Amino acid sequence: LDLNFIITVSRVVILVKRKVPRSRRYYFFLPSDPLIHESPISTHFTHFTRLPCRTLTSYDLPIFHGSFVPEGIKVTCRKRNNKQPHANLRRIPGVGEMSELDPQEIAIARAAWSRLRAVERLTVTVIVDNETDGLSSPCACCDPSLDPNTSTPYQSEFTWATHQVASGKWPDLDFRRSLLAGHGLSLLLSVTTSDGSVHRLLFDGGPREDLWSINAERLGVDLAGVGAAVLSHWHVDHSVGLLAVARAASAARATNPDQPEAELPPGPEPVMEPFVFDLHPARPARRGLLLGSSQKPVPFNVDPTLEQLSLPGCRVELHASPHTLLGNCFFVSGSIPRLTSFETGQPGHATLGADGKWHLDPYIMEERYLAVRVRGRGVVVFSGCSHAGIVNVVQNVKEVSSEHVFGVVGGLHLAGSKMEVRIPETVAALREIDPDRVFGGHCTGRRAKAALVAAFPDRFQPLSVGGTYTFLAAPLGEEQKAEAAVEGQ
Repeated sequence: LDLNFIITVSRVVILVKRKVPRSRRYYFFLPSDPLIHESPISTHFTHFTRLPCRTLTSYDLPIFHGSFVPEGIKVTCRKRNNKQPHANLRRIPGVGEMSELDPQEIAIARAAWSRLRAVERLTVTVIVDNETDGLSSPCACCDPSLDPNTSTPYQSEFTWATHQVASGKWPDLDFRRSLLAGHGLSLLLSVTTSDGSVHRLLFDGGPREDLWSINAERLGVDLAGVGAAVLSHWHVDHSVGLLAVARAASAARATNPDQPEAELPPGPEPVMEPFVFDLHPARPARRGLLLGSSQKPVPFNVDPTLEQLSLPGCRVELHASPHTLLGNCFFVSGSIPRLTSFETGQPGHATLGADGKWHLDPYIMEERYLAVRVRGRGVVVFSGCSHAGIVNVVQNVKEVSSEHVFGVVGGLHLAGSKMEVRIPETVAALREIDPDRVFGGHCTGRRAKAALVAAFPDRFQPLSVGGTYTFLAAPLGEEQKAEAAVEGQ
């Protein structure tokens, strides 16, 4: 081949060569499987070929450096062309080690899962999301007028605001109090256990300190009653808002500095548990995106440092392995195995390494999900951005728990032309998994939401700032009530 490709494929493909000037010459491949021909061209090819147009059709093969290809296909590629776009960037290793289930990691995850308690009630409040929509009616499964034993009641921001007026907390429906949308995600999760204990946790912090603070203040979020914040992955649209969380949590746990010591109540000083920041230890120096044929990534702003989050009353905990927290009510995963053929990471994503050099990093291997077990329903799984692929996320939940996945909540990362090609396969796989609830927000994107509405007309509900979703445990039968009464004695 003129461009000095050395390609090995384990089954037949069609090679197409176009006669164009050498500087514009390119190659692309079509696997012989006719079903595969429907998939759009892979953006991964831009890492090692020149593509003069984007209207071609090919299979989305992530064959960059020969890593992680669909089952039954093994492709390796080597190209001798130093002027190639991104040719000076090396891919961060890791996906090869995660292309199959690690027995030891699964054992650790199952051990942690065995400690996870089933809760009676799970309430999810959206503090930060890309979308604001307080008027749209909910899908059938979220209709608050239906039996809460069979639905997941939804309350919009507008409905919540009218309750503030009706209760006398607000004098009028003041739209200057409206919540703000922004590109990011922050969820407040509150669970109630069978003994009446309540545990609250933040999942991600959104992209801006002021955005989180404004929405949290207007929603009446009091971090004195919140025990921890879990960061799904090190991306600034999820992490920067944690700086505001740290300040608010520290203030909530501090003794009022304006109160004279003589006026403090007698007895020992009240002690409040530290607010825990649950983080993955693989914090990158910086991240960015490669745009077009640029050799240098466009950098993001910087994630918070561990020191910035370690304010008085706060404690940073680093976890790379699966574990539970807050009374064993929340499960936090480790790295997510990448098993599907079509969920191939974020094209063009790069990380600044410890060596001071940028590296291609499409897989974002430190990403974690969070899960809650709702008694009699199943597992509700929360995914911040689903860079691992939401199908990979849900499949890992099923592998670890052997339980029904009742709900899927969060960002599904199916927005943008390079990601939208995965929508059909993602939706088809989710239909096969058959969750009872799919609540997509943040980076899910309007095209994916439309496809999910079509696939789950009575089960899909988009996230929206200020929205509250309540998952209730299944009703107890008479026999179960008797057993519960005996256990409570």
